[in-house]
Amino acid sequence: MTALSPRSPATGFPSAADRALVDSSAERLRALFELVDCWYEPFPFDAQMPRIEPGRIVLPAAEPGVARWSYGGGIELPVRTCGGLLLGRFVLAPAETTSGVVLSPQRRAIALRIAEAVGARLTQSLVTARSHDPGRG
Repeated sequence: MTALSPRSPATGFPSAADRALVDSSAERLRALFELVDCWYEPFPFDAQMPRIEPGRIVLPAAEPGVARWSYGGGIELPVRTCGGLLLGRFVLAPAETTSGVVLSPQRRAIALRIAEAVGARLTQSLVTARSHDPGRG
């Protein structure tokens, strides 16, 4: 099973190693939370979801042009650059419908560290790729 959303192009990663890291991280998250499924979606997103943040679950506010979140549509684990810029998200699909509050705080903290490591790696790869592209300044 691929860890990419069906709408995510396989070419969206700077390297095969980056894609492998995303795939293995999705597998780790599946095991950590005993999920039905887990995949990565690059920003921007088509739908809102409850989001795991340090020490809490954030329920999204209505936003123009984005489908409102619905209970049971998944839980977002954001993947950000070291500076906080959103790169993408892991979508966590638990066996039971939840906004995420049933996920233990300790496991949510582990998941945030996994997402942080993915964000750091993708950021490094994107910066390296950009510095090697003579057409970009």
